[in-house]
Order: sequence, then structure tokens, then C-alpha cells
Amino acid sequence: MITTTPNVRMSWLAFATAGVTLLEGAFLIATFVAEVPTNGPYNLGRTTSALSALANVMIAALVIYVSRPAERELGSRAFVRVVAAASIIGAASSILLVFGLLAFEISTVISATVLLLQAAWMLWANTRLYELGVFSRLLSRCGQLVGGGLWLGLLLVGASALLPYLTLPQVIVLGIGLFIGGGVWLAWPFWFVMLGLHLLSQPAAVPPRHRGRRKATSTG
Repeated sequence: MITTTPNVRMSWLAFATAGVTLLEGAFLIATFVAEVPTNGPYNLGRTTSALSALANVMIAALVIYVSRPAERELGSRAFVRVVAAASIIGAASSILLVFGLLAFEISTVISATVLLLQAAWMLWANTRLYELGVFSRLLSRCGQLVGGGLWLGLLLVGASALLPYLTLPQVIVLGIGLFIGGGVWLAWPFWFVMLGLHLLSQPAAVPPRHRGRRKATSTG
């Protein structure tokens, strides 16, 4: 009987998450191209929401697993569980939206909040795991870029709502926010691929208490 270690199993979950999020991005683009201009029927939009729900469940599992080496304090453990729980709530809201049981506006607010928490986790986890010698420099920097880009993009989109409607400043701020946030969101699947490759190359999971600081001779 062939058995696999947790790292190997979770690597395939990371690869699957990359595929689902990449497909979600493709359907989202198709929705804006084919359905938004005609105001429906939003079959592509419902598919996007269903894929978003699946992706959030997968992300919740990865958040819990990947964060284990960095959970050395009560605050960090609480933060990880808040992000994971929020991801599940985001998945539930997407499913409710698919079946018309939740207003689009409410679902959008929930999704944006969940994305902000996930972006904060990306920043924290990639920084902390690199400091502990768990992540390589490349994996960490790419994760920080995704997390920081999502935060900046979403904050700019939110700030644009405070400006006079359809004025030049609002359009510029909104456009920059969508460009930055949307760009890194569409690139997020590639970080999941990198995470999967990292986990695949580290078949033996190491408990947090056995992890030390990065040695001076380590390479990034």
C-alpha cells in the first residue's frame, strides 16, 4: 500500500487551488465581456461564484496547514483561524448568491472583506515563514507581492467611492485600483503552483517547535 505524507497531499491541494482560481479568473473576465454589457443572463457569473466558493474552501484548508510552523503565539493562531473561518463564510455567501438567496451587493461586501483578510494572511505568512527558513526568498517575495497588491488595489477601489461620482479623479483612482488589485488577483494562482512545488519538495512535515531561524548559509 502506497502512502503519502501530509506535505505531498497538501501540495496537490495547492495545485488544485491554482487550477480552480485560474478558472475562476477566466470566467470572471468572460462574465464582464459577455454578460455585463447585456445585463445577463449571468450564467457565467454564477459559475464564477461557484468556483469562488470552491476556491475559498481550498484556501481555508491551506491557510490552516501552511501556517502551522508560524503559529507560535496566541494572536497568530487566532488570526489564522479567523482567516480560515472568513474564507468558509465567503464560500457560503458565494453559494447563496448562486441560488439567488443573497443580494449581489451583500455578497460583494463579504467577498471583499474575505479577500482583505486573505491578503493580510499572505503578507504575514510569507514574511514569517521566510524568517523561519520555511519558505524560499522567491516564494516569500511573490506571496508578499500578491498580498500587498490585493490590499493596495482594494483600498484604492474603496477610496474611489468617496470621490464625486464619475469625475476624473474617481475614474483614475478606481482604474488604478482595479488594475493593481485585479492584476495580482489573476496572478495569485501562480503562487499556489509555487507553494505546491515547495510542499512537494519537502515531503516530511516538521512541527513548529523543531524549526529554527534561517541559517546564514541558507540560500533564498
